[in-house]
Amino acid sequence: MPAVMPRHGSRPAHRSGRPRPGSGPTTRSWLRTVLVPYLAATFVLLAVVFAMAPHRTGAPASGTWDYQREVVGIHGGGAGNAYARAAIRATAWMTKGSIERQRDLFRVNLLGFLAGRPLAGGVGAWRDAHRLPLEGGTIAVLVGLIAYGVLRRPASRAWVVAALLLLVLTVALTRPLATERLAATPGVAIPDLVTRLAASAQADPGQGPATGEVRERLAARYWTSFVAYPLSRLQTGSPVLAGSPPTAKAGILELLRRRIAGVNDWAVGRHGTERALVATTGVVYVLPFAFALAALAMVATCAQALLYLLCLAGLVAIPVAVDARRRRAVVTWWLLPLAGAVALLVAGAMLSLLVLWLGETVHAADEEVGLLLAGSIGPVAAVVLAGRAARRARRLRRVAAVGGASS
Repeated sequence: MPAVMPRHGSRPAHRSGRPRPGSGPTTRSWLRTVLVPYLAATFVLLAVVFAMAPHRTGAPASGTWDYQREVVGIHGGGAGNAYARAAIRATAWMTKGSIERQRDLFRVNLLGFLAGRPLAGGVGAWRDAHRLPLEGGTIAVLVGLIAYGVLRRPASRAWVVAALLLLVLTVALTRPLATERLAATPGVAIPDLVTRLAASAQADPGQGPATGEVRERLAARYWTSFVAYPLSRLQTGSPVLAGSPPTAKAGILELLRRRIAGVNDWAVGRHGTERALVATTGVVYVLPFAFALAALAMVATCAQALLYLLCLAGLVAIPVAVDARRRRAVVTWWLLPLAGAVALLVAGAMLSLLVLWLGETVHAADEEVGLLLAGSIGPVAAVVLAGRAARRARRLRRVAAVGGASS
């Protein structure tokens, strides 16, 4: 039979954009099929765990910062003062919640605290109650696996993987609390390291790179910008109390009331309409920063919990990787998600610090401009832009109506 020669103009077998059958998933498909489902499942798990144990005690103690000593309240009757009182309290609640979520992220691993630690304690109690059968069974299975591998000399390394898994799980059962603590440590250490690097790069000027001091200074400036300044204007008509220590503000206010009649008028509530305007702009000003910090804290908490679960899964994944046939699966389903969780946690911590710095910087710029509406040029600019957009929309509708009538 004559040989069939291939044509020179024939196309290669794989010229399409699709990956080859054995080349593994692309970055986009891996994000869609691995990392995003991992994060979604972690979020659901966190919600379930938090619903089952919302008020568990025993979290690591945290010091009292200055914003926690602030007394947020104004005097005076009438609708304007009542509205201003509710608005400034809402502003303080949102600002405090933003700071607290960031402090929790640096202080404790939420999933480990709510579920991992109690589960580890339960495993330790169960191990103590069944110590003898567990030790005897583990020794028997391990000796059997080693004897099988030495005597039969199989080509597969499945027996080595099984022996390593048995050893690792034995260590985890023997030291459950230490294993849980080791898995929870990276989720807290990574945000701390991000803060330390940011302080070392002089992104936050201060006396030193200690992470606790950096976060406390950031929180103090954030609170001063969004709560202390508008609260001072509600109480005195000026930002004179904004930079004072929280414990000394009551005495300073009383002194100012005795010496300055205008301050006394503001303190007793004779400027209800002006107070309502100041409090409204304060709420509008803090809203975008509070929402941004809340969203970043939620993403960072999910990444922290996913990192915790993947660190525990490493007790199984690392021994399985000894088998060369399963290394690709280990990389796809464990190592890459682990790196993704670390990157997401780093990004969340860094963006949270940037939002805090941005809020303080924008407020400082507003103070330099000298607009006294709650120290906020942002709400005024937002109202102006919204008005221009509304006028443009009405003009377009009018043009469209005229064109439809003429046709």
